[in-house]
Amino acid sequence: MRIRLLVAAVADELERRAMDIARSEGALGVTVADARGLGFPEHMTFFGLTYVGRQKLLIVLAEAERVEHIAERMNVELELLAPFQGLAFCVDVEDHSELDLCDIGDPQLR
Repeated sequence: MRIRLLVAAVADELERRAMDIARSEGALGVTVADARGLGFPEHMTFFGLTYVGRQKLLIVLAEAERVEHIAERMNVELELLAPFQGLAFCVDVEDHSELDLCDIGDPQLR
């Protein structure tokens, strides 16, 4: 089984929707962490202050055939390609020999 990693930085309020997309598309697992980020050029408020919103970083493990579709759905449905909305991208996982991936897809373990 070829595995790829999807990394998505989304606004705090989009976390549940992003997780639902990953789950519905057959992701093997998701890790969520609080995050802060700053885009360039910086997003200034009307007071001239830099805006740094609350974000979530989702790290999604999925089969290679599914991961691109998950990222595409997140980018479209969550409008991540608009400025200051977030991003989702995929990375190859070259070595996952320590992971027992045979059991991950087992519905009884979820």
